[in-house]
Amino acid sequence: MNAAYKEALKQNSFHCFVFHDVDLIPEDDRNMYSCPPFPRHLSVAIDEMEYRLAYELLVGGVLNMKTEHFQLVNGYSNMYWGWGGEDDDMAYRILYKRLKIIRPPNAVARYKMVRHQKRKPASWKKRSRLLQTGRKRLKYDGLNSVQYRLVFTHYDPLFTHFMVDIGPAPPR
Repeated sequence: MNAAYKEALKQNSFHCFVFHDVDLIPEDDRNMYSCPPFPRHLSVAIDEMEYRLAYELLVGGVLNMKTEHFQLVNGYSNMYWGWGGEDDDMAYRILYKRLKIIRPPNAVARYKMVRHQKRKPASWKKRSRLLQTGRKRLKYDGLNSVQYRLVFTHYDPLFTHFMVDIGPAPPR
C-alpha cells in the first residue's frame, strides 16, 4: 500500500486515498468515498462478520484517509508479511498521532465479502510482537523506508494498476 501511495502521488497530487480490500463490495451507495476530516473506516458492517464491527480499533477492509494524515502516520508498516496485523498496526499509528477514527453508521457502511479461499494468517506470536513495538517503529518503518521496484503501470479509464516487486518474504 505504501508503494501504491507513492506511485499514485507521482501521477497526480491526490488529497485523499482509499485503501480497499478487493474482496469487499459496498452494498449502499450512501457510504461516501470522499475525503474525511479524520481517517474514516468505511467497512463497518461486513456480511461475513454478521454486519457488526468485530472490535473498536478495527480499520481493516476499507480505510479512507487524507494524504496529510497518511504521511503523518508514516503509512503502513512494512514489517507485516502474509495476512493479519497490519490494519491493527495502522489503527495504533492513527491513535499515536492523536487522530480519531470516524465511521459512518452500520446501516450505511455495509459490505458483501466475495467468497474466496482465505490465506493462512501469519503467526499470532509474530503479529503480537510487532504490534507491541509499533509505537517505537512508527518513525522509521513505513513510507520513509518502503523498498520496491515498479514492474509496470497499466492505465484504465476507471483505475490505474501498479505492479510492484517488494522482494522476497523474510525467513519464517
